[in-house]
Amino acid sequence: MKPSVLLINTYKAADDKRMPNYVTWLEPHFGVTTVYVDELKSPDVSEDAIVVTGSEWQIASDPIPEIITKLYLETQKPLLGICWGHQTLAYAWGAKVIRKNRFIERDEVIRVMKTEELLENMGLFFTANESHYEHVVKDKNLAKHFEVLAYSDSCKVEVIRHKERPLWGVQFHPERSGATGRRLAANFARIVANPLGL
Repeated sequence: MKPSVLLINTYKAADDKRMPNYVTWLEPHFGVTTVYVDELKSPDVSEDAIVVTGSEWQIASDPIPEIITKLYLETQKPLLGICWGHQTLAYAWGAKVIRKNRFIERDEVIRVMKTEELLENMGLFFTANESHYEHVVKDKNLAKHFEVLAYSDSCKVEVIRHKERPLWGVQFHPERSGATGRRLAANFARIVANPLGL
């Protein structure tokens, strides 16, 4: 039986056209329940795991929904933040997020610094799709709670893992990164199915 995942849509529209990509990406490995962020009432979710999507919102100018921050700080369930989800995860734990002077929209070579469960069988580098203005800053605030697992030429913090909880963030978009994304989804599913392996 597949583990269950709560996919939290943090785009501006509940029916955002990008959401089917996330569902298609996760469905081979998970039973997927989708919820729009405004409808999420509690950080205590019944699903086995959580995925937080990307978004057009900018941390520099748009408020982060309180329920999202609460979720990041309180959940004990495996959680994966993607792009905006990655940035807001780090930000909730005290890391700094800044805006780049240009929009990054391209495939990027991601270089792995440390291989662990989420990056298993991904090799020392892989290609993934990027689409963002903002990025997490690699400094002591981030290092207090997270390990940096991978980086790229455009972003020094591509993949993070919380030091004490099953929380991960990826700056890139696995749901539109082909085989790379499929491997990542399979790895996350194995993590969820084997929580004692964390």
